[in-house]
Amino acid sequence: MSAFTIENIYEIAGRQAIVTGGGSGIGQMICQGFAANNVDVAVVDLFQDRLDETVRLCEEAKKETGSTAKITTLCYDIGNEKSNAALVADINSHYENVDILVNCAGIRRQNQTTFTPGEPLEKLAEATNSIGWKDFRDTFDVNVFGMYFLTAGLVQKLGEAAAKGDGRGCVLCFSSPCSVHNNQFVPTYQLSKVSIDHMVRIMAAEFADKYIRVNAISPGLYASRMTPMSPDDASSNMKYVHLVPARRAGTAEEMVACVVFLCSKGGAYMDGRNLRMEGGRLLTLKGHIYSDE
Repeated sequence: MSAFTIENIYEIAGRQAIVTGGGSGIGQMICQGFAANNVDVAVVDLFQDRLDETVRLCEEAKKETGSTAKITTLCYDIGNEKSNAALVADINSHYENVDILVNCAGIRRQNQTTFTPGEPLEKLAEATNSIGWKDFRDTFDVNVFGMYFLTAGLVQKLGEAAAKGDGRGCVLCFSSPCSVHNNQFVPTYQLSKVSIDHMVRIMAAEFADKYIRVNAISPGLYASRMTPMSPDDASSNMKYVHLVPARRAGTAEEMVACVVFLCSKGGAYMDGRNLRMEGGRLLTLKGHIYSDE
């Protein structure tokens, strides 16, 4: 086989992946992609019904490709200290290898009140104070602390995988374009994603001696529970899809392609970086001051 074939560069069959947030949205897309490509997947989510749905979709993906991947589920709350520790113990006890760790679980808390330029100062004060301490704690517990401690707890297995080469020992952390633009009144989410950006660089540096690679993916508009596909949904950023140079939302195939690249021999020389899979969204968002864009 030529060294330059797709099969040689991007082959990941037979590896073991752990995917948090695998019960919906982008995490679910990734689980299906792994299953279709004969990667054993441990799907982590807080809700058993969502885990069951992901298993169903993964089994369908396996049938389409003839994959024999093993799909297992782990029902834990990564944002809870005790549950996170129990998840780490479960994985370390029952999974021989951890070749890939995808940290995709995340939540978003928004201010209850927003401010429109030109409104009175009192309205600005109300909007700024319309999010609470608990919102910040909850967001950081899941988006930052849970991601950190799960990764830290699996360093031994990730290092053992990395020693085998060809892209193994790969950690992927999900950030967002919002980590570098200044949309207003979503401070908990944006600040958590800024933290992830730097955490990826810190972890990559700390793990460099064993070449456990840590990279981030910043997805733009992809259909998920957080970003419903319908532009008529008031909570969905899909209403901004016309502003994206691609003029559409991202697809599951595009997301899986990015993940496979980073986890494979093809991406084995990439470490500590952030891939922005957003159709050019930051070209139109970066520098905007007001949320109405």
